[in-house]
Amino acid sequence: MKKKVRILVSMMSLVVFMACLPGFAVAEEQNCPSATVEGTVYSDRQNGVEINLQDTIDVSSSLIKQWNCAIIDNSNGNVAICGETITYGTVDYLDVKVYLQRWDGSDWVDLNNRTYRDSSSSYVSGSDLFTVSRGYSYRCRAIHTARTAGSSNTNNSFSNAITVK
Repeated sequence: MKKKVRILVSMMSLVVFMACLPGFAVAEEQNCPSATVEGTVYSDRQNGVEINLQDTIDVSSSLIKQWNCAIIDNSNGNVAICGETITYGTVDYLDVKVYLQRWDGSDWVDLNNRTYRDSSSSYVSGSDLFTVSRGYSYRCRAIHTARTAGSSNTNNSFSNAITVK
């Protein structure tokens, strides 16, 4: 029960964070190339957000507790990508590097990326807007890293794909 509450609180904080960014509208569900998804996808249809929520199973083998990323189409030729990394406790270094990717017909190609980092923390997140071409499928991928006193952990996440019309 405690784990479910923590997951719900994390999901809601990401939704609230993203809702505070200007220019977001409800994204339509699109038919597009399937994205590789690790973990659980939480669909918030009211806000048009699909959150790819990751959670490690073995606490002792990982510094990173949760890692996720999302992409949002704001319906005016811009998309927002965002990512979040949460550790089990304060670490020396923590980051999330989010990539905007476009489907080229056979593979996902990185277009842009941003890195959000912190030190002596257990939480980092960030988001950014990008102008994209209509008619293509896009997704967000993220690399999540945590380091502390000789220990390091890196995880990946991928959002579901969207088609920008």
